[in-house]
Parts: sequence; C-alpha cells; structure tokens
Amino acid sequence: MASKLAVYDTGYEDELFQYPVGPSFLCCICTNVIKDAAMCHNEHLFCRACITRHLVNFQTCPTCMEPLTVETLSQAPRGIRNFLAELKIRCEFFDRGCGKFIELGDLERHVTECGFAPAVCSNEGCELEVNKQDLLHHETAVCEQRRVQCHSCNDIKKEMDTVRVNLAAMNEKLLERIETNGKAVENVVAKVELVQERLNKQEESNRQFEAEVKKSLNEISKQLERMSQQTLHDVQAEEMKKGIAEADGMDREPKVVIAGGENQGRLNSVEMLILSTETWTLLQPMRGNREGATSVIHNNQLFVEGGFNKSMEKLSLNAAQAFQSIPWENVPAELPGRLAGHCSVVYNERLIVIGGFDVEKHVYSDSITEISLFPPYTCELLATMPQERCYHGIAIFGDKILIVAGRTSLKSNSALRNVVMYDITKKECQELAPLPYFVYEIATVKWGDDNVMIMGGADSNDKPLNKVLMYNIKTQKSHMLPDMKCKRKGCVAAVVRDTVIVMGGKDEEGNYLKSVERFRFDSYRWQELPEMHEKRFRATAVVC
Repeated sequence: MASKLAVYDTGYEDELFQYPVGPSFLCCICTNVIKDAAMCHNEHLFCRACITRHLVNFQTCPTCMEPLTVETLSQAPRGIRNFLAELKIRCEFFDRGCGKFIELGDLERHVTECGFAPAVCSNEGCELEVNKQDLLHHETAVCEQRRVQCHSCNDIKKEMDTVRVNLAAMNEKLLERIETNGKAVENVVAKVELVQERLNKQEESNRQFEAEVKKSLNEISKQLERMSQQTLHDVQAEEMKKGIAEADGMDREPKVVIAGGENQGRLNSVEMLILSTETWTLLQPMRGNREGATSVIHNNQLFVEGGFNKSMEKLSLNAAQAFQSIPWENVPAELPGRLAGHCSVVYNERLIVIGGFDVEKHVYSDSITEISLFPPYTCELLATMPQERCYHGIAIFGDKILIVAGRTSLKSNSALRNVVMYDITKKECQELAPLPYFVYEIATVKWGDDNVMIMGGADSNDKPLNKVLMYNIKTQKSHMLPDMKCKRKGCVAAVVRDTVIVMGGKDEEGNYLKSVERFRFDSYRWQELPEMHEKRFRATAVVC
C-alpha cells in the first residue's frame, strides 16, 4: 500500500495531528505544518523543500521579500525544531488499524516497527496482504496454501520404494525357476504374499500415522490461535494499566503555589492552583508578611526568603497530608540583610541569593551570596555582579545561572537590558548579548534546555508591559512571542508541563491584579484562567 504520508515532500497536513497546530508553525508556501524547518535571516520559517523550490525561480523571501538564496538559508532554532519534533501525529497506517499518535521526531522509527504495516503471505499461491503483526499466524495457521512437510513420511516412502524394487527383482528370479522348481516357486509365492501382507499392514499404519500428524497440526493451529488471543488480551490489559497509571498520575500532578505580595499592604496569605480543575485553594498563611520575597523547592519543602526582612520560613510538602492543614515553620538561616526584589536558586544543598534591595542600608546589592539551609547556617559571599540590580529575573542551567535585566537604583529610568551568566564552579560573571528593550519587575521561567521566557515588567518610564520574549542562551538571540492579554509589572510565573502560567502584578492604571493567564505553544496564544482569591503585586511562586 502506498504510504499516505510519503507524498508530503514538504509539510504535514494539519488534520493528521492530535491537536491543532498554531499558524506560526505552518509553511506559508504549502500551508502545511513545517517539515525540516529552514528560515531566512528575518526568521521567517518554511519547509526546506518548499523554499528550495521557490528559490529556483525567485531570489527573495516570499514573506519579507528580502534577498535570499539556498546558500543563505539557515536552520531553525533548536527550540522550534524541538517543539515540532514533539508534536504528535497519526501513524501513516491509521487506516489499517493503528490508532497511535507518535511524536513527529519518532515517526520514521515507529513506521518501520508498526505492527499494522502491510505484509504479504509467503506461501506459494496465496500472496494475501495482511498486517505485519498477523503474518505469522496467517502463514502457519490460517492460510489455505500452507504446506506441512513430514520427514518421517518421506523416510517411509523411500523404504516402500526400495521394497517394491526388491519385489520386482524377486519376481524375475522366480519366473526363471518356475519350470525347474515349482515347489520352490510356491514357497517363494507364499513368501511374496506374506511380504505383500506386511506391506499392506505397513501402508495402513502409514495412513494412521498421517491421520495422527494432521490431528496434531490442527491442535498446533488451535494453540497458535489461543496464543494470539492471549497476546491481544495481554496488550489490552497493559493499555488499561497504562490508563490507570496515567489517571493516578493526574491525582499527583504539579501544583502552583503563590505566596505573599502587596495589596494595599504586605500579605502573608498563600494559595494553590490545581491546573487540571482550574481551581484555587487557600493554604495556611505564612508567619510573616512578605513583599518582593523569593522562594525555592528543596527536599520536598517550600522555602520562602526575605520580602523586606531577612528571615526565612518553610512549608512541608508531605503528600500524605492535606496542604491546607500544614503550618509554616521558621528556618534558623538568615539572608545577609533585609532584602526585597532579590532572586534565589538551590544548588548542591545551598541557597544562592542574587542582588536585591537592602532595606536597612537603603542600597541595591551587587552580591551573589551562598547560604546553608542546614546547621551551622553559614553565609558566604561568592562573587559580585558587574552592577547592582533589583527586581530582575534568573534561570539556572546546570552549574550556570542566567541573570536578566532589573534596575540599579530606586529611579525608574535606571532599568537594565543586559544579561549576565554566572558560572557557579568558576565564581565568574560573563556578559551576554542584551535584551532588545529595558525592563525590570519581570517574570522569568526556564523553557527547555537553552531558553528563558521573559514576561511583562515595566519599561524605563515605569510603564507596565505585556511583552513576552524568548531568549536563547546558546545563540544569545531574542524572539518575540504573542503578547499577554494584560499588561503586568511585578507579576510572577511558573511552568506546569507544557503550560506557562502568569499571575498577578499591577496594570497601567496602577490597579493590583488577581487575574491569571496561561500560554501553550500548541495553541500559540494566551488564555485566561480563574482569578486568585487575592490581588497580588511582587508575590513569589513555585511549582510543587
């Protein structure tokens, strides 16, 4: 059977995918989902086959109309290629019964192994086309052209042929002696009759043996059929177990916890979002009111640090207890000062705190400090950044921390757009390519292996933004994503599986927000989620 997908030398039809694919990932030439993504220097994406054929007759990009040749085409960024490779598409043998959706990157391997691929019976005179997984059963148990060879029967046949040859020779000798020795002839004839009788008995025995062989073959065929049915039953049972496991996994899905912030005063309230039900639940409040705090997850505990003070507290995330009833506990460790607007990550059992506003000294910090979360709760200065900063964003990539934007003083026009990579092992800072605009009070999340998403914030004129930017640490290039529905400064964000969730902040009219919105790359747009219980500005959030 000709492959239905093989005809797509360019893109894949959108209807073959499990979910609709956003328009940004459709080739503008063939209008299908992009295959082997290539792009011009303005980052317009095409199927490589489509744009190559286009450039035979035209030497410009069909989207921006700027000069373009096959040699100046470039490969799409890894983030886009990874995203396309993870899209789930139908198996090309779905019309033969394969109901699986396979990640596009695994499609070729799956097709070569798929049990629903066509296969032709090898029995002479049959040539029936069946599914590959059914071929053995058909050839050995079902096919009317199948043949069974019996080596024992062949041996018996050879013996019978030998006996017949010997009998013929004996008959010739008997005829020669008939005239001289009639009595001997009679004896020989009697012997011949005896041999013939034995041969008849042997042939009867052979017929019985052949019947027994046929009966055994029928039993083997029935056993093969029972084994095939049992295999199908086992597969169905495994699929059922997998479904139960997936359902059980949904009960333990990650949850977003947001804590503190400001709403006409500093807050100590805490609430939790369960994404599958899109519901918010209030948890036990923190011991202290915290604005501009930061938080991390470590050893199944949620730590919240600072927020116009130097103290820390933690919440145990024991799955055996209900989150709503677990109280917060004080942590003996302290920050190097009464900080707000700082950032933190956990690395090798230690908390690394970066920048922030020191309330007591009334200065912005350029420090990168390491704090032990366990006795003796030491605090050590690791390094200093090229400039002071507060209300910035960070993301950790292995043993490196990306430090993004922020501002250097209380003046709003002190906003930054620079990007710094701090190497934890070398204790060194390296300047990377800057962002395309000045911004602070942003929300940042790590996306994939090499990207960080930067959402909202305020510009150098203290105006809230709804911009969304993807920054790649390998190429040091920025790529704009669709704007959020609402302008937000001082918002927070979290990633739950393939969904980015942005919460709270303050809008362009100075209103505190309790609105929530999410972004999924498969739909490539922002959608509103149910609001939080409280309006929150400069809160802190984690996924637990």
